[in-house]
Amino acid sequence: MDGKIDIIDVDGNYWDSYDIRIKVPVTKYPNIIPEVYEISKKIKRENDWHIANDGACCLDITHQLLLLKNKGIDLISFYQNKIYPFFANHQYKLQTGNYANGDYPHEFDGVKYYYAKEFNLIDSELIIKILKQITTNKLPKKKEAMCICGKFKFKHCHLSTVTKLIQFGQHQLKMDLALFILDSNEKKMIFFKK
Repeated sequence: MDGKIDIIDVDGNYWDSYDIRIKVPVTKYPNIIPEVYEISKKIKRENDWHIANDGACCLDITHQLLLLKNKGIDLISFYQNKIYPFFANHQYKLQTGNYANGDYPHEFDGVKYYYAKEFNLIDSELIIKILKQITTNKLPKKKEAMCICGKFKFKHCHLSTVTKLIQFGQHQLKMDLALFILDSNEKKMIFFKK
């Protein structure tokens, strides 16, 4: 469906309008992430503006959108919490030079940031170890078993993290694993070149 979105600030001042397209496959709704496109071409097609060349808007990190999808997306809430803020933030950045809540890192840097912020995981090797065990279904079988990290019992260590990660699904976790491995290998190559 195509439509227009008007951006109005908290004082009721009109800032601008955007022509947008929202695609929602009816057969998969509500367990589908709506695709949102800015079709008026007012947003520069650059990563810094969180938009693809075809106008596809990056409304949030994929992981957060997957969690919403798993619960079932309500279009009105999705519009209020993801779509409208995306365009309001564009106007805010045009006016101030910054996003209202700061800028989220792009691409793999965003994934690393998400793992650090949401799961307190900053050690790439540990992340790779955890993701390998989840994606190959080789997690510790008993809650009394040693954790993947080898420090404590699994149930008192990374069990809750693993439980949350599983919610993203095998496809996303395999993609994350490939990115962390690639990044780790690149860092090793740079180290050996020195």
